[in-house]
Amino acid sequence: GEREINDVEPKDRDIAMVFQNYALYPHMTVFENMAYGLKLRKMPKGEIDQKVRQAAAMLGLETQLHKRPKQLSGGQRQRVALGRAIVRQPKAFLFDEPLSNLDAKLRGDMRFELKTLQQDLSTTALYVTHDQVEAMTLGDRITVMNEGVIQQVAQPTALYDWPWNRFVAGFIGQPQMNFFTGTLSCANGYTFAHPFGSDLPLLMEHAQRLKELGEGAEIQLGVRPEHLSDARYLTPASDQVPLRCTVRVVEVLGDHQYVYLVFTGGNEEQVVIMKNPAHHTARPGEEIEVFMDTAKAHVFAGTDADARNLTLPPDFAQQQ
Repeated sequence: GEREINDVEPKDRDIAMVFQNYALYPHMTVFENMAYGLKLRKMPKGEIDQKVRQAAAMLGLETQLHKRPKQLSGGQRQRVALGRAIVRQPKAFLFDEPLSNLDAKLRGDMRFELKTLQQDLSTTALYVTHDQVEAMTLGDRITVMNEGVIQQVAQPTALYDWPWNRFVAGFIGQPQMNFFTGTLSCANGYTFAHPFGSDLPLLMEHAQRLKELGEGAEIQLGVRPEHLSDARYLTPASDQVPLRCTVRVVEVLGDHQYVYLVFTGGNEEQVVIMKNPAHHTARPGEEIEVFMDTAKAHVFAGTDADARNLTLPPDFAQQQ
């Protein structure tokens, strides 16, 4: 029968690892580094030569084969480490943050190359990263972990649209989701009472779960930057409640801008990020009103990292 991988000797696992720090042999050439694993397996010389050259062509390393690692750039070294894994034609690749030592532009280029490579080789790859852009762009399925505990396993879009709990909601999304802490009121429909202005109506479709929490329960409302809008540029729906705030900082990013807003209520102050189209002007120090698209907001039962998301579809299963 099938054995667990833990019971198989590392050398017999048929898994190739690509490390964060490249782990190349400094005294060997690029060719020798890539050929080393095959040599250990006593592969015929001609076959080794063919496999290394094939992988080098894939990775644009043909002209570098005679060089030593210290003569290469970080990006080239990472390619050699990739090549060393590819030539083995393993059953699976393990990538341990392989791009984290590269600069931003090179990381973007290498992301594209890794994705292309994975599509060409169609070999299963397990990829560990702290960079959520990497995870979202490279992953077919993503496992989000917090302190070694799996929080959610899903496709990238499902993680973004339907985060299972507060940790996942705050972790996936750039810039991250904004969270308002407040209490649930069930007196007049279901509303969210918070320190920064009028109560906000919550969707009736979540009534059953909200009812279970009960009057006065502490909840958090999570809203992404793209679901906040400057009231001056919007015709609101009749049930939308404007919230007053002050513009603190504006980051202009070409086709859009991030506006950092300060909400004040009682003795509390909170900074919230709104994503604006480029033509919406906001100036630091301005007092403005914003609308929150409560239909797109997420309600979390409690304020802990594992507070569950009450706004998931009823049939939503944890493991996607």
